[in-house]
Amino acid sequence: MRYMFITVGTGRDRQDIARAILKSIRNHNPDRVIFFSTEKSKMETIPFIEEEYKDFEIVIFEDENDIELIKQKCDEVIGRYKQDGNYTIVDYTSGTKAMSAGIILSAIENNVDLISYITGKRDETGRVIPGTERFISFYPSQVHSKRLYMEGVRYFNLRMFETGKNLFETAIQMYEGNDVGEKAKLLIRLCDAYMNWDLFNHKEAFEILKGLSREELSLLNTLGIKSKVERHKELLYKLANEQFSLEKMLDLLKNAERRFLDGRYDDCVARLYRLIEYILQFRIAELDLYKKKNNSYDASEINLEKLPEDLRYKYGRPLGLEASAKLLMEIKDKLGTEIDRSEELKKILFARNYSILAHGFKPIEREKADKFLNLAKDFIFNLVKKYSEKAVNFDFDNIYSQLDFPRLNRM
Repeated sequence: MRYMFITVGTGRDRQDIARAILKSIRNHNPDRVIFFSTEKSKMETIPFIEEEYKDFEIVIFEDENDIELIKQKCDEVIGRYKQDGNYTIVDYTSGTKAMSAGIILSAIENNVDLISYITGKRDETGRVIPGTERFISFYPSQVHSKRLYMEGVRYFNLRMFETGKNLFETAIQMYEGNDVGEKAKLLIRLCDAYMNWDLFNHKEAFEILKGLSREELSLLNTLGIKSKVERHKELLYKLANEQFSLEKMLDLLKNAERRFLDGRYDDCVARLYRLIEYILQFRIAELDLYKKKNNSYDASEINLEKLPEDLRYKYGRPLGLEASAKLLMEIKDKLGTEIDRSEELKKILFARNYSILAHGFKPIEREKADKFLNLAKDFIFNLVKKYSEKAVNFDFDNIYSQLDFPRLNRM
């Protein structure tokens, strides 16, 4: 069923308003019309409409200038007819300003299918001259689509990519025929890319960014993130293809920092634990102490032939964090020795070992996570920078900053 809701005013001589309303009814061809009227319009304008159209009901506004009461009444009536999948149209060509504003607000809030009004050349009194009328229509779904898009942008900037993606998809479903639709499609792909990155699926994230078209890259410019996304594509290539790299080390740190900012302190510490282990593995690989398989280091197996004979019996099994630190200390590696001797690290690891995500039952407190985060930063920006051969000419601060996820302009 097609239902049409029309505000009824009085106009110049009542007949002019009746003619405009009848023209709108003929144009939209509803099954039934509901007039929102004042007592005066009911008595003076609607009789002229009734001469040609009779399938209607009348809803009276007690005060045609009280926008709040008008909207409440419109909500009540429109909401009732919106049920059961009916097609709904609102026309606000006539009526007081409060009547027009009230029904438009209600129409948008209740997501009617179409809003319409008649415009044309106006006389000195501001009324449309008969014979110059033309219809202007718009879809409230456009408004809702844009609102959902903006909400999706907000969630994207909060790094809540799955929620953002769902909002962008819903925005497209509601109304695809504008620039919001094109932007939303692109941002769905970016949500997928950065969601994968946040889960350490670097190859998948790289492939998504690599697959962006020229048109999509141009659209990134309007979103203010083109250069950052292009730089991220380069970084993701390295993260996906290099087993041990300073970029991957910083990426782990940045991921832990994001979890900290989200208030997920146990997740933060779990990543920091892996980061410390990765720093030690990075150093062992740099010293070429792992066995190789298929041109990659096998971090589960030390090449015992490269160790002093008196140490070989100790390290013939896969090494965890503490054993890796101990190995580096025993071969007198300065980076490993400083990490192994860190009393602050021992305290934090103790707390981590008894946390709910390790072997205990206590959640990690914010203060502990913050200390661990700062300690991990210190290990990278001081010890690794100081002792690693790969750190020469490597711009730690700049790369770390480049690993920040993008933030979108509001439109």
